[in-house]
Amino acid sequence: MTRLWIFLVVALISMHLAEGSRRRRRYYGGYYRGGMSSHKSNYGLDLRKVAPRCSYKKTLVRIVVEGPKGGGYPNALISLQDEKQMGKIYTNRNGVAKAVVKGCKISLIVWGKNLQTTYELVSLKHNKIGKETIYVKVKSRCNYLLHLDQRNDGPVSENDFDEDTYIQYQYVAKSGGYKEAGNGIAVSGSENPICINWKPFADGEKGSLKVQAVSQSTADTNVLHITKQGDDKIAVLNIPSYIDDSYKFLICINVWAAGDDDLISIDSGFLNAFNSMGSVDLSNSVDDDGSCAWFKDLDAFADGENTLLAIDFSDSDDNEADGEYLEGNAYIQDCNGKYTTVEVTGDETYTEGFLWPFACICDGAKDIRGVKVLKNQDFEYSISDNSKCDSVCH
Repeated sequence: MTRLWIFLVVALISMHLAEGSRRRRRYYGGYYRGGMSSHKSNYGLDLRKVAPRCSYKKTLVRIVVEGPKGGGYPNALISLQDEKQMGKIYTNRNGVAKAVVKGCKISLIVWGKNLQTTYELVSLKHNKIGKETIYVKVKSRCNYLLHLDQRNDGPVSENDFDEDTYIQYQYVAKSGGYKEAGNGIAVSGSENPICINWKPFADGEKGSLKVQAVSQSTADTNVLHITKQGDDKIAVLNIPSYIDDSYKFLICINVWAAGDDDLISIDSGFLNAFNSMGSVDLSNSVDDDGSCAWFKDLDAFADGENTLLAIDFSDSDDNEADGEYLEGNAYIQDCNGKYTTVEVTGDETYTEGFLWPFACICDGAKDIRGVKVLKNQDFEYSISDNSKCDSVCH
C-alpha cells in the first residue's frame, strides 16, 4: 500500500511540472506554439490593452456616398488608400461600397459624375469593433478641370514615379472680387482630373488660378499660375519632379495646346541660353527630360554676366506645338525650395523654330533671388544676345 501511495504522489507531481512547462513554452517571450501570439508583445504585454485595435487587426469600412441633392449616389468611383496599399472601388446602386483596410488611417477620394472630387481623411484609432461607417457627400458640379500629367521621372533613375502617383494639392481661384480656395489629394493621369470652380470673369476684370501640387512619392513641388481662362475650361500641371541638393535649379514647363488635356512633351535641348556674347552651351550643365530641366552646376552663369533663358517648342512630339495657341507657365525652383513662375502670354499661335524668352539669370545667380522672369513676351524667331535682361537685371 505504501508503495502505491508513493507512486501516486510522484505521478501527480510529474503531471503538475509538465503542465507548468507547457504554459511557459506557450507564453514565454510572447510566442504561442512556435509562432507570434496575435495579442502578446515580446515583453508579455497584451496589445489589446496598450494599442488601438486597428494597429494589429483589419477593419471593415462601409462607405456611404450621398449625392449633391441627397440620396444614395450609385456607381461612384472611390480611390482608397490605407497604410499598406491603395486601390479603387465603386458604390452599388444604393451608393454604398465596402472594403477591408489595414492600419489606423485611411484616405479616400470620391468622384462625382461630373468629375468633381471629394477628399476625406479618416482615423480608425477609436474603433473597437472592427467595423466603421463613413459618410461622404459629393460636391456640386464644378466648371474647370485640372489635369495632372506625368511627363518626367527626374534625373535620378531610382526615383521613378509609380504609374498612379498620389498628389497633394491646394488652389486659389480668383475672378474679379470673388475668390475660392480648396485642397485635397488627387491621383495622377488624364483619367483623374481635379474639378474646381473658377468663375468666368468679364473683359477688364482680373482673375487668376494658382495651384500648388506636392508629390507624396518625393515631397517635391510644382506650381501652375495662370491668368488666362481658356474657352475649353482645361488646365494641365506637370507632376512634381525630383530634385536634390546636387542640382542647383529645376525648370519645369507646364504648357499645353489650347483644348488639349495633355502637356506638350519637349525633347532634350529645349532650353536655350544667351549672354552678351551670344548663345551659351548648356550641354555639360543641364539634364533634361520630358518638359523639365535640371542644372547640375552653374558654370554657364558667370559672375557679372546676365543670362537670358528661352524655350524652343519645335522639338515637341510630332511637332504638336506648331500652329497651336499655347497656354500655361514655366516654373523655376532652386535647391532650397524657393520658386518663381511666369505665364505664357500672347494671342498668337506658335510657329516651329520660334523661341519663347521667359527669364534672366542675373549676375551669375546662385539662388532664386537672382532669377528675374520676363512677362508678356511674344514668340521670337531669332535671339542673338541677352539684351532683354537689361530691363530686369539692375
